[in-house]
Amino acid sequence: MPFFEIGGTSIAYDEAGSGPPVVFLHNLGGDRSIWRAQFDELRQSHRVLAIDLIGYGDSDAPDDGYTLENYLAMLEAFFADRDLRDVTLVGHCFGSALSLLFTQKHPELVRSLVLSSPLTAATLRPTRTGLAALLGRYLHLDSLLSVVRIPGPLAGLIVAEQIATAGPHTAETAAHLRTRWTERRRLMVTAAISRQIPRLAQLDTFSPPTDFPPITTVWGTRNKVLSARAGATLNKTLKPVRAIEVEGAGHLVMVEAPETVTDAILSAIDYANGGTR
Repeated sequence: MPFFEIGGTSIAYDEAGSGPPVVFLHNLGGDRSIWRAQFDELRQSHRVLAIDLIGYGDSDAPDDGYTLENYLAMLEAFFADRDLRDVTLVGHCFGSALSLLFTQKHPELVRSLVLSSPLTAATLRPTRTGLAALLGRYLHLDSLLSVVRIPGPLAGLIVAEQIATAGPHTAETAAHLRTRWTERRRLMVTAAISRQIPRLAQLDTFSPPTDFPPITTVWGTRNKVLSARAGATLNKTLKPVRAIEVEGAGHLVMVEAPETVTDAILSAIDYANGGTR
């Protein structure tokens, strides 16, 4: 497992394959493992890279610095370190928000975007997760939360909220994520990032210019973490070239319907290259 470093913080990532690059960004509370099915399939024909965001997975979790600016700086450093351009940028939840913000700053580096359940102020607001994020936004208890470990049963409930369908892929990923949620600092990191969510309201009104990289959106119809209904409203301004709804899937749609999401990524790549897939 390779690492790169920015400002003294080590960032873990996986890289495999060769060909047109695809970069995967995960959600809050997750890690790069959520993309395993897509990573393994696309590595046969593409150069694939999956990052653990600062504070998650095998990356360092510093005491502070969980700002949009620092996450964007991390992406900029990663693109420079790995000499990435003409990238298909695939994000989920917070990773989708970062993908949009990064592409606004660096459209010349991005070939196309695949946004799974993009996190914005509006898509989070109507959900139970939105209420929890609101609490974390106003309670500045980072020093306490940095030493608290979430009990296993509560971690299980958090993960269960993200998954609507059962299967071999979901069981394995759910077990892995339950373990991750019980690690020290995970709650602190997520609470710290929640204070940045109001700033994502800018994405609710972002209308991409005509030369913006083409966008594909993917939503599970039974998503409990973010509002698929608000996501449909968001699509009216994002104007994706393809808006995919996966019937019956929850928040972790790439785990619950891996082939559908892989096909969405391949279709996005084909479309950006002038195809019609």
